[in-house]
Amino acid sequence: MTSPALQQAEAIGAVDGPLAGYHREWYVVRPRGELTRLGRVKIGEPREDALRFDRRYFASEDEVLLDLARLGVPRVPPVHRVSRSGTVFHGFIEGRTLASLSPRGHPVAPGHLRQISERFASLSRLRPGDLHARRLRNPLRRAPEPDGIPPRPTGDSEHRPVRSSAHFLRELLAFTREHAHRARLPRFGPLFARLGIPPDVLGPHSRLAAEAALLTDRPSCLLHGDLHRANLIVDPADALWTIDWELAAFGDPLYDLATHLHLMDYPPRQRSLVVAEWRQAVTAVLPGADAGLADDLPRYLGYKRAQSVFADVVRQAVAVGAAHGTPAWAEQLGRTAELVHDILVRAAEPLELADVPGPGAIEPAYAELCTAARHR
Repeated sequence: MTSPALQQAEAIGAVDGPLAGYHREWYVVRPRGELTRLGRVKIGEPREDALRFDRRYFASEDEVLLDLARLGVPRVPPVHRVSRSGTVFHGFIEGRTLASLSPRGHPVAPGHLRQISERFASLSRLRPGDLHARRLRNPLRRAPEPDGIPPRPTGDSEHRPVRSSAHFLRELLAFTREHAHRARLPRFGPLFARLGIPPDVLGPHSRLAAEAALLTDRPSCLLHGDLHRANLIVDPADALWTIDWELAAFGDPLYDLATHLHLMDYPPRQRSLVVAEWRQAVTAVLPGADAGLADDLPRYLGYKRAQSVFADVVRQAVAVGAAHGTPAWAEQLGRTAELVHDILVRAAEPLELADVPGPGAIEPAYAELCTAARHR
């Protein structure tokens, strides 16, 4: 059955896609008629099979992009609407991903690093009242502050960012605990146990919760939430564009830096340079954004490493399951065992893992999961 996005794409022009996308299914289109002047565009719809492990703040990425254009934020995809049909599409940014030019773990060109710092600075200028995009309601009941004091009033919007950085991280922890861990236990609980992940690893008495309580308060600003190499497009003029604003949010600017460092996996020497350039660019616009940086950046990085365990353990289980019964299964099992072992080693400290199983123990855990699923 043809997807609505593909039907809309075929209605306005020749389709070049589909285009790989994690949160949405995208189709690249060469429009006909009066829309030809726009060049290639893309039309998308949410992917039903996407595994989501991050909390969304805004109801519509399209609305966020329209706000960014209205506010003059440079180098973000334009959003267009066909008035007669209501079809919404994004401008397609011609170029190559930064991932194709500088794969993960490799250094990034100085000119691109400068533009990444400029992107962070452009976001730090934006405050909650600046955007009109609809907020989603918090899927969690508001938790008390770390010391048991009720959360500070946040006005008439349940999603208006709190002034406490500690509360911001506690909400992230609560979301990960409920939606990335506990919600997956019926299917993946035995696998988590085999990997040595404690049942209340993200609970209120965990190390991560204790670290969150120690955060220094910083002013809130707009965050991209997923700023990695595949979401940065280098155009023919060497300008860096930012795509995929699905996880944009308001919150602690240091979280956006930690997420970026975690996903980019810079070489150690360049990582220090990125932090220094971020500090200079962002604090010039948002004083106090770097308060407590030396202590709090490792705390956010610990959370990101812990969060990645639940996301990648489940995604790898899906990949192994898809390969089950095919010639590629053994190879997929081996890749999964190595990858999950590396993820667990990185997260051993924040998750307080007493013992990290080796690849030789991880591989049969995934194999048995597939066998159990087949007999259910």
